[in-house]
Amino acid sequence: MVEHDAQRPVPQDGRMRSAEITAAGQVELLSSPRPRGRVADRHLRIQMLAVGICGTDHALASGGRTPPELPWRLGHEGIGVVTEVGLGDGEWTVGDRVVLEPNITCGSCRYCRLGTTSACTHRLSAGVLTQPGFLAEVVDHPSDFCHRIPDDVPIERAVCAEPLTVAAAAIRRAGLTSSQTPLILGAGSQGLLATMILGGQGHRPYISEPQAERRALAVELGARPFEPGASPAPDAVIDAAGVPEALASVVDHLMPFATVTLVGEDHHHLGASSFDIVQKQLRINGSFIYEHPQDMAAAVALLPSVPTERILGSPVALSAVPSLFAPGAERRSGVKQWVDMRR
Repeated sequence: MVEHDAQRPVPQDGRMRSAEITAAGQVELLSSPRPRGRVADRHLRIQMLAVGICGTDHALASGGRTPPELPWRLGHEGIGVVTEVGLGDGEWTVGDRVVLEPNITCGSCRYCRLGTTSACTHRLSAGVLTQPGFLAEVVDHPSDFCHRIPDDVPIERAVCAEPLTVAAAAIRRAGLTSSQTPLILGAGSQGLLATMILGGQGHRPYISEPQAERRALAVELGARPFEPGASPAPDAVIDAAGVPEALASVVDHLMPFATVTLVGEDHHHLGASSFDIVQKQLRINGSFIYEHPQDMAAAVALLPSVPTERILGSPVALSAVPSLFAPGAERRSGVKQWVDMRR
């Protein structure tokens, strides 16, 4: 067991800091009232410890994607420590470290009843669509959408729990068998997390990635570089790139009946033409977020054995978040950006 990390004291003046979009291309550090009064029933009051940053955050901040309102608080990949427990939550105690599940589903619509909560017709989405995000010193969150972090998992690893869930759900939906040859398109955070998950399942996936630095990291994590025409023809593809060029560059080298599971999103047309899909008899699956609660619970259980910190860059403090989103900001080391809220 490791000791819990030191935490910044909860502010006592009734105010807290948060990182919010105030205009297209502008993120500022704001001061606002922190949650007051008793926390609601079946909710937890959480002091945030770390928040991951992803492409969605950058799209919202740049104006490439429209925030629901302004100002808009960013952050949907959060972990924290419980400071107050609402009524009806006897399983939680103050001091528990938790992963916050940002997609809050209704539990009663047709899709939720079927167990396909990713298609919930009343889904709330923290930091992206409907709810303020996690880049604040203190947040309240429904306890049903919190998951306890194992004691032996450090903050630097736990901060990747939400994107790890996305990758793990895509692999689950792909239905890979032990005899299949998987190919991962793209060595961004999703591709690298998928590499580590597949390695833990006994696979040694191939990786297709044009950037030498990221390709090398994927190889360090257990992947093999895919060489079209020389490598064995894959029969399972995880497309984590989200650009049409990625699939287009390998489609001629796939096995007939190969399954392609799309995780990365793009508004352009798919890289494979209908001719490619029909002639190869490809099976195309889309994988959107994950199902509540089982997918995040399974991903959190993976954390002790998956070294997600290998893809992280150096952390920034909350006060430095605006600089991450400034136009022309210098690229930081590492594939995955994150904010250490304890700084």
